[in-house]
Amino acid sequence: MPVSPNGYTAITFAPVQGFIEKSRKLRDLYGSSFLLSYLADQLCVAARAYANPHNRPVKPEIDGYPVISPAQIDVAQGTPNQIIIAGDFPEEIAQAALQASWSQVTQTCRVWIEENIKQPDGEEWEYCWRRNWADWTNHAWEFFWATGDSITEARQNLNEVKRSRNWTGVNWTGESSTLSGADARAFPGMGKKINPKTHSKSAEDDEVKLFYEQLSRQLGEATITAREQLSIPELIKRLITIEAVYGRFPGVEKPATFRELNRLQAKSSEATDRQESSRWTGWFQGDGDQAGDYLKKLDPEGTHPERINQFSTHMRDWGRNLHKFLPPSQRQSRLDGEGRIVYAGGDDFLGVLYRNQPEPELSPRECLKWLITRFPGIWKQHGEQINVSVGFVWAAPNVPQRDVLQHCREAEKSAKANGRDRLALRVLFNGGNYLEWVCPWRFLPVLQDDRDRHQNPDPDKWTHFYNDVAMLEARHAFEGDQIDVALALFKVYFGESNDLLDEKNWWNSSTDAEILVAGILGERKNYAHDDKADGELDLIKVHKALNEWLINLAKVGFHLCSDT
Repeated sequence: MPVSPNGYTAITFAPVQGFIEKSRKLRDLYGSSFLLSYLADQLCVAARAYANPHNRPVKPEIDGYPVISPAQIDVAQGTPNQIIIAGDFPEEIAQAALQASWSQVTQTCRVWIEENIKQPDGEEWEYCWRRNWADWTNHAWEFFWATGDSITEARQNLNEVKRSRNWTGVNWTGESSTLSGADARAFPGMGKKINPKTHSKSAEDDEVKLFYEQLSRQLGEATITAREQLSIPELIKRLITIEAVYGRFPGVEKPATFRELNRLQAKSSEATDRQESSRWTGWFQGDGDQAGDYLKKLDPEGTHPERINQFSTHMRDWGRNLHKFLPPSQRQSRLDGEGRIVYAGGDDFLGVLYRNQPEPELSPRECLKWLITRFPGIWKQHGEQINVSVGFVWAAPNVPQRDVLQHCREAEKSAKANGRDRLALRVLFNGGNYLEWVCPWRFLPVLQDDRDRHQNPDPDKWTHFYNDVAMLEARHAFEGDQIDVALALFKVYFGESNDLLDEKNWWNSSTDAEILVAGILGERKNYAHDDKADGELDLIKVHKALNEWLINLAKVGFHLCSDT
C-alpha cells in the first residue's frame, strides 16, 4: 500500500544467521559477512537513488536521507540488514534491488570460474550448471517489507510480516558438499542429464576431483584445497574473498589482504590444518540489550528519525573500529591483534581470538583478561546508554566451526536470559558436551582472584576449589533449602570480607538514569511465587540457583583459569 509522506518503510531479508553459521572455515565466515553487508548496503543505495533521482539536496537533519537506519558511514562492511527508510520505497523496487545485487554476485562468481578454470590440458570444461546457479540466484533469500506511520509501527509491522514465511528452498540431487553436507557439490557437470548405465559414479567423482584440483591450483591452497568439494553458496563465499572477484564490485571497500584468515602461518594448508586441529580457540558473540526498547525511549512517538539515525551512526562507527581493540599481538611485526572480527553490524558482533604464530598458544586466561579488563570500556566508547550481553566459547580443537557458532549464539542467549548485562562463559568439549557459567560484568574480576584466604599467591587455587566442589557435590552437600555450604566455601576461597554472594548483589536494579545494574540472579520477579518484582520469594528456587552458580564457577574457573 502507498506510504504517506510522513510514513516509514522497513525492509529486511533472511536467512542471515543460517547463512553465516553454514561456514566451516574462518574465510567462509568473513565471506558471509562481506556478502550480507554488501546486499544490505545496496538496498540502502537503491533507496537513496529512488528518493533522490535528480541528486537534489538531502534533508539536512538526517545525514544520508532517506535511509534512517543503518546510518551512512564511509564503509559498507558491517551494514545491518534491517533498514528503516523515511517515506515510500515500493516493495517491488526494493525486492528487485536485492535480487539484482545478489544476481550480480552469483553471475560474477560463475563467469570467473568459466573463464579461468581449465582442464589440465588447457581444454575448456563442458559447463552444464547454469540452471543450478540460476536456482541459487532466484531462491537464496526471503524478502520482507512493511510500512507504518511511525518508525515503531513500521518495525512492528515488519515483525508481523516475518511470521508468515513465503520462501522456496533449493532442492538438490547428487552428492553433497564436503563442508556442510546440506547442498549439492558444485562442478561443471552437476546439471548434466546422464545415463547411469553408461556414466559411472566413479567417473563423476574423478571429474569432481580434477575440477577442484584445478580450482586449488588457480586460487591457491589458502583459498581452497583440492580435497574440498563445495556447494554453490559455499563456493560463492570462498570466491568473494579473492581480489579478482570482489574487485568487480565498485563502491565497496576491499580488505587489503585475506592472509590473516589462516590462523597459523604454516608452509602448506595441510600443515596449517594439522596445527589448528590441536588448538583451543576463543569465540565471542554479543548484542546490545533491549535495543528496541532503548530506541523507543529515544523517540517514543517514532517520528523523530534524526535521533535514531544518530544512534545508528554511533553504533556503526563503534563496530567499524572494534578490530582495533583486539588483544595486542605478541609479534612486533604484526599491527593487528590476536584474532579477527568476523562482523560488527552496530551493536551485533562476532569475533574469534587466536594466535598466528605456532608458540606460545593463546591461553583462556589471556582471553578472559581482555574480556574482563578491556571489553567493558571498549563497549562504552559508542557513547549510548545501552548495556551488552556476550557469549564466550572456549572451543576444543576438533569441534566443527558450525557447532562452535551455534554454541556462541546459545551462550549469548543464555547471557540475556539470565538477566542481561553479563557474560556467559562456555567451555565446549569435543563431542558437544559443555560447561557454562553466567556472571554480570561487574563481578567477573572474581575469576582473576588467584590468592588464598590470606591474600598470598596461590597458583593451585582453582584446582583446590574445583576438587572441593566436586567432592561436596558428590556428597549432596549443596542440596536442600539452604546455601550455607556455598557461602562458607566461597568465603574460604575468596576471603571472609568478600560480600559478592550477599543478598544485595542477587537482583537486577536500575540507576537514576534507568540504566540496568545486573545482579547475579537477574530479575527478582523470576524467583517470586507470583512473578512480581515485589512478590514473595520462592527461596528453594533462589537457593538452588545460587548453589548452581557457585558450582559452575568452580568448574568453568578450573578449565579457564587454572594453570593445569
